[in-house]
Amino acid sequence: MTKLIILSILLFVGQALTSQSSYELEYGGSGEEKLFYTFETSSGSFISTGIIQEYQGSFPRSPLILEFYNSGEIINELIYAKPDTSFYLQYGYEKANGNYFLVGTLSDSLPTSNHIKNYITYVCEITPDLNLVWEKVYPIPEPYNRHQLANFILDADSNLYVHASADSSMVGSNRILLTMKFDKYGNQLDLNVYGEWHSDSPYNEMIFNSDSTAIYFLCDFSKYNSLYYDFIEMDIDLNITGSIDVIDWEHLCAGPASVKLLPNSTFIQANKAFMEPGVNQDLYVKIMDEDFNTIRDTLILYPENNYMPSYEGMGFIDPDQIWIATFQPAFNSSPGTEIFRFHIFDSNLNLTGMKVYGGDRRYWFNNLMVTSDGGCLMTGSIPDYNGSYNDNGYIIKVMPEDIITHAEETAFEFDRDVMVYPNPFGNEIRFQTVRKNLTFDLYDLTGKKILSGDIKDHTESRISTGNVSAGIYFYTIQDDSNIIQNGKMIKK
Repeated sequence: MTKLIILSILLFVGQALTSQSSYELEYGGSGEEKLFYTFETSSGSFISTGIIQEYQGSFPRSPLILEFYNSGEIINELIYAKPDTSFYLQYGYEKANGNYFLVGTLSDSLPTSNHIKNYITYVCEITPDLNLVWEKVYPIPEPYNRHQLANFILDADSNLYVHASADSSMVGSNRILLTMKFDKYGNQLDLNVYGEWHSDSPYNEMIFNSDSTAIYFLCDFSKYNSLYYDFIEMDIDLNITGSIDVIDWEHLCAGPASVKLLPNSTFIQANKAFMEPGVNQDLYVKIMDEDFNTIRDTLILYPENNYMPSYEGMGFIDPDQIWIATFQPAFNSSPGTEIFRFHIFDSNLNLTGMKVYGGDRRYWFNNLMVTSDGGCLMTGSIPDYNGSYNDNGYIIKVMPEDIITHAEETAFEFDRDVMVYPNPFGNEIRFQTVRKNLTFDLYDLTGKKILSGDIKDHTESRISTGNVSAGIYFYTIQDDSNIIQNGKMIKK
């Protein structure tokens, strides 16, 4: 096998530090850069894995690895390149010896079209200085020619379980369920492909049960008979031992989804709502017992299409401070702007904080992680300018006080406490916020107030605008006579 060549390339790095522990980090150059996954090291730094290429859709693709402090300052940046090879690293974790175990996929030759084929699973170990210790590759069995990694979990012995979706078609995707198991030295212990099982979304969740004797796969699967399933159980040797089918659309889980085991051995699951076919615009969160019976649930309604970070969208250290993130899933290269949200729930699913960010460009997020200081870090990408076909890597770190504290008291420029929608509006304007007893005022272009109303509850607040004429307006939102938010709206 070709020896790994390590190249170090310094790119333009833009940082907007907002406080000691909260920050935004944008990493970009003249080409395409994306970040997939971030993990925290024992030394207090962070490692992000990603990809770099000359421009969107070009080959080869090379892994990008960034190390940065908890201030957003980049310490190290490396590109791993192999001659005539396209590959990337998608996940990673710190081993007990202080080195990093990384997992990705590699193609054995450069493709001649925009469809990468002949994917091989790639695992390696690198030192904290980002030097290679070893690397190993494992092909997937025929007739499958490519696969997409979905998630991974670790057991107490540092065995790594990987969930992926495999494809046998050269164009399109049939997303066959594929599972792999590796030891801490990168040796592949098990590989199973279940040809009759399909992942309707490549981003489903896997998790151990409370005593780590079984692995659960949750979200949207289907079998050859077209029945839908939202639960598959496997033993630790990756053999399927059970499944549950879904017979009503109302309770169908739509991926991406994220599931965590709470300290009391119940499960909390979050996913985009799929209350009817083709409608995925709301956030559904539920707590389930060990038999996956729903104990309590909540639904947060959104005006726009909704998505969770692709590989992991929920996390916590304190079960009364559960972080969940959502964003709008439009392609970054599409002109326009988007918002994204951070939510904090307690263990009874009370929404204790929610903040809206963005509004300047489009965003795509792949991973949410809760940091050791109680904050929340999201990893993804944004276009280097609105409508650009090339992306920059993007990381945002926020602290609980950023979400619970009023937006006018935080250092982020674009965060907002109140979601005002739709815009353009018709016969009503709606509001989402965890703040109460706010006042909304609408003004015409001459500054004349034409409408006023109260915002009292984050799930029900709305104001009738049937008597408002079509045109352009400005609004303010006040808390005890202090303006906390303003903006422009259009009546259609």
